Parts: sequence; structure tokens; C-alpha cells
Amino acid sequence: MPNAPTNEELVRDIQARLTTMGEQTSEARINQLVQTYLDKLFGAEGGSRKFRFGGAGDPKLAGSKFARWGLTLADIEWAHDVLTSAARMGRSNGPSEELRKAFTELSEAAYVPEATVREWDKRAIDDMFPKIPRAWLSARDAALHGRGQFEQMDAYQRALGAINMRTSDSGQSGAMDTADSGYGSQLIGAQYVRELWEAARTESRVFVLLDSFEMTDPVAYLPVEADLPEMLFVAENTIRDPSAYTPKKTGSNRVTVTAYKFIIRQIYSGEMEEDSIIPLVPYYRRQAQLSLAHYADSAVLNGDTTTGASPDNINIDSDPVGTEKHYLAFDGMRHAGLVDNTANQKDLAGVITLDALMAAKGRMVDETYLQDWGHPTDPKDLVYVADPYTGDSIAMIDEIKAWRQFQGNSPLLNGQVGDMIGHPIISSMAVKKSLATGFVHASTGNSYGTVQVFNRRGFKVGWRRRVRTEFERYPGLDQSTITYSLRFGFGRYSPTGAASGLECADTIYDVTL
Repeated sequence: MPNAPTNEELVRDIQARLTTMGEQTSEARINQLVQTYLDKLFGAEGGSRKFRFGGAGDPKLAGSKFARWGLTLADIEWAHDVLTSAARMGRSNGPSEELRKAFTELSEAAYVPEATVREWDKRAIDDMFPKIPRAWLSARDAALHGRGQFEQMDAYQRALGAINMRTSDSGQSGAMDTADSGYGSQLIGAQYVRELWEAARTESRVFVLLDSFEMTDPVAYLPVEADLPEMLFVAENTIRDPSAYTPKKTGSNRVTVTAYKFIIRQIYSGEMEEDSIIPLVPYYRRQAQLSLAHYADSAVLNGDTTTGASPDNINIDSDPVGTEKHYLAFDGMRHAGLVDNTANQKDLAGVITLDALMAAKGRMVDETYLQDWGHPTDPKDLVYVADPYTGDSIAMIDEIKAWRQFQGNSPLLNGQVGDMIGHPIISSMAVKKSLATGFVHASTGNSYGTVQVFNRRGFKVGWRRRVRTEFERYPGLDQSTITYSLRFGFGRYSPTGAASGLECADTIYDVTL
């Protein structure tokens, strides 16, 4: 086997071939060729350019430390918002020049003074209240409404309170103070805010199934049908007589959705500096997504505004409720069957069976207003959600297993463990084991399962503010806190307008595990 040529021999051979083709091989010509081909490969920026790191992120991040750490546009916005918030409070030097430049080049978000945002909310309330039908208001509010004294109405004050209340540095609720240090502006139109919200819906198991809408006002009134106009059998009308046929009115009512504020706090040790927090950005955002998903599910399932000693709150039987629990914002699905309309509940006192699951459908029929929530046209509208232990028991019912096999392993929803003759059965940690009464005790006696049945067309979620990020630093503890705040509301359909008329949900409790 011949010896391999040396580098000098290769260079001479290449030069000889180029010379044969009439190509000049001077040093200047070689430099020109190299520069031309490098520009084609990497692009020209003033005659030189850094080599870029590959990755799935935005090309404008290539070559930066953000790309090497795998950050996306949403991560850049999140880090910039947190560090900017910290700087406003005098706890940090703020974003570095590199982060600030990346944010400016990539993001279309803008910082708007908080006082301006609050003024927008107040203006929306002022514009909304003259348009509210007086029939929807209490007698006192209706009288004030007729005189144009909107600001004295109880409903107006409640709506205004929703935008005037916030959480102060100490964690206590306080009145609006636009001059308060550390609260200067809100980031509007940020990609990471949308991603957090959408991820929460994607990760959730119940919240994602509910129709949602954007609340243009802090309080929204959704008109709903109360009953059907009757179709009459009549003879031909041979004369012009407007009163020949009996007119039938179409009843209507409303669902009130009020935006309430929720917060999530992440506490960690260490300094709030860019190089220490940037590598952890994906982790912090992921934790926030999981928290939003779980507690959004829990709020709509377990909501109960009861705070007194009697009656008990369904989530903390025989114990003090506190003031900051997420389930205190509004009444939810379990409350509908356990408290509001007790005809829509079943104390099973035994193991879960197919018959028990089927019977819940029959309790969700409203004969008065001709609404059949338990037997929807689309079977996917009726959903069963159980605690994980009951969910496992349901999945082992012979008929349920046979149905899943018959379905041919069709796509499942998040947490789905089976089908109840076409209706999804979901297991969720947001449904807890309970007492034999269906209420949950703070610490002991929670040994029984629960199945919550609901028709997703009977509920609405409205969001007013998706996510806002703020920062607090405690030097004495060497701890930092990142706080997310959001505002959303929950509406439940009742044709009568009263909670006792809720038929779109049913609760099976006291399930032996």
C-alpha cells in the first residue's frame, strides 16, 4: 500500500491543478476565496462574525449564553420582568445589557404604568354599570341605578374592590396606592404570560375542558336561556287577528362571572442576579405552570365561599378556614351537589359500580325547563372526575374495561382512566378523599372516595388578567420570592338564577375504597 502524501505534497498538487485551470494562487487570491465562502456560510457583518450555537430557540439568540442554556423568547421575557421588578424595588441592578438588548430585539411586549391599568379597569366599570338591566340588580341597587347613582351601588363597590385590592410586600391585603414603592408598571402583551396560561390549561384536567372567554370588564354578565317557548297546535288564522294565537315568551337569565385575584409564590435562597437566575428560568416557569394547572382545577371543582364556623366549608370540615385559600373565591362544582341542590347527590355507602355512575345521569335532568344535562348530544360534554383511588377502582369495573377495549384505545384526555359508555372518566389530585359526608377534613377521617359529574356546557371561565410577575428580596434570610398574580372568574349555569336550580353537576360521595 503506497505511503500517504505529506501536507506539502498535497498543497503542491492543489496548486498545480489550479494553475492548470488558469486560476491564480497568490496569497491575496487565497484570502479572497476564503472570505467569500465564509461570508456565504455565516453571513457578513462588518467583515467578521461569531460562530453561532445551534438550537431550537430564536435565531437572534444564537451565540449568546441564553441560547447555550436553551432559553426561549418566553424565558427571556420572564427573566427580564423579574429582574426589572427587582430593580424597581431596589433589590437588584436589573437586567444586564445583554438581556435588555435581547428583550428589546425579540419581544413586542411593553411596560404600562399600573395606575394606567387600574384606570382602564375603573373606566370599564363606569361604562358597564349604566348598561346593566335593573331587573338583574337588588332592590336597593335598582333604585340607585334609576337615579344614576352608580357609585353608591353595592355591586359597583364590589366590582371596584376587585381592582383596588392587591397583596402588599408583607403578604397582607391593602388598599390601592399607586405611589407604593415597588409597584410601578405591568408588562402587557408578553409571550411568557400567554405561555403560562396556555400551559396551565394544557396541563390541567378539568379547567381545560371548560369554555373560557376574555373579560373586558372586572364583572361580566352572561345571558342564558331559562326555558323554551312552547310550540302550539293551532288552526289556520283566516282573519287578521293579532290575538288569535297565544304568545309565548322566551325566558332568560344571567350568569355572573366576577374576576378574583390569585397568587402563586416561589421562594428560593441566593442572590437575585442575572447569572444566578438565568439557568433556573425553565425550572421556575415549569413549576409555575404545574401550580397554575393544579389550583385552577381545584378552584373550579372545590370552590366554596363559606368562611364561618357553621355551616362548614366543604374543603375543611370542622376547622378554621383561613382567609387566603384558593377555594374561597367562588362556589364550584362539588358545592353544587353537596350544598346548593342536594337532590343532585348520592351517598353511596359502598363500592363504586356502573349502576352508581349511570344513576348520576338521571339526577341531572331538569324537567321544568326541558334541559337534559345528563344525556348530552355530544357524549364528551358529560365528564366524570374522581380522586385517584376511586379512579383506579372505576377503571377496573368489568364493563368499563370492556368499553375501553371496544373503543380501540381512542385518544384520552389528561388523566383519563376510562369511559362510562362514551363519557370520559378522569382521575385528578384536585379531588381529595373525604369524610363519609363528602366534606374534607383538615387532617383526619378522609377515607372515602368522591366522583364529581358535570356537563362542561354548564360552566364558564372568564379571565381578566392572565399572569403578572413581581419580585421580593429578604436579605436577612438570603431568600428571594417570585410572585405570580392572575385574575379569573367562574360562572355556573342555573335557569332560575339561583344556586338551588343547578342541574349541570352531580356528586357521588361516601365511596368505599
